[in-house]
Amino acid sequence: MAIIEALLAATQGVKDLTVGYGQCGNLIQDVAAIRALKKQTNEYLAKYGFGDAKVTTVFHQWMGGFPQDEAKAFGVISWGSAAAALAKATKVIVKTPHEAMGVPTMEANAAGLRATKQVISMLRDQDFTNIPAVVAEAEIIEAEVNQILDKVFELGNGDLAQGVIAAFESGVLDIPFAPSKYNAGKVMPARDNNGAVRIMDSGNLPLSQDILNFHREKLEERAKSENRTVSFQMVIDDVYAISKGFLVGRKQ
Repeated sequence: MAIIEALLAATQGVKDLTVGYGQCGNLIQDVAAIRALKKQTNEYLAKYGFGDAKVTTVFHQWMGGFPQDEAKAFGVISWGSAAAALAKATKVIVKTPHEAMGVPTMEANAAGLRATKQVISMLRDQDFTNIPAVVAEAEIIEAEVNQILDKVFELGNGDLAQGVIAAFESGVLDIPFAPSKYNAGKVMPARDNNGAVRIMDSGNLPLSQDILNFHREKLEERAKSENRTVSFQMVIDDVYAISKGFLVGRKQ
């Protein structure tokens, strides 16, 4: 969606574009996602005649459930800060230790900023964007993006805006857990054995069988290690995991 939004903005004359990504929690996957996002946004802009646009990235720290304990919450914030720094994101959207409690105070916001700045400053000279595991994960992400966007343009007969409308109507674009009534809500993610987010139910996403098999195999690996089947219970367990102090919602 970030690439689509960038392209639509560029058609309206916007020259300075920021594309965003929300932290998922697996370091390799998060770094790979930022790498792929910047690379593919630039590629698509150039392809459609907007190569002079400036692209920056913004990394959103964890947007799911937070631990109520402030010390644990700072752990989540710091992990997001590390991922943003190692991915070389341009900007970071910072969370606070009060995320689980309601509207944060001014002091809580400042504390989140200080914790984030400390971690980013410590990691400023380290770069994970070109390590083999990140490159491999980025290649998977790029293939998925290309397959989906190819279908969106096809549905719109080359008109991206019309393609987006048709894609949401058909479920070709489908955002997990999105509250919009225009979203099909059929796509369901779950974490693999390393905490990376994989596709459990692909809905109507136009992905190749090779990619779908890859996701299924990753989820089956986790299921086998936990002695259970791949099911919606995994999704539920994962949703609550970070607030309970874990990344993967393991079977208890």
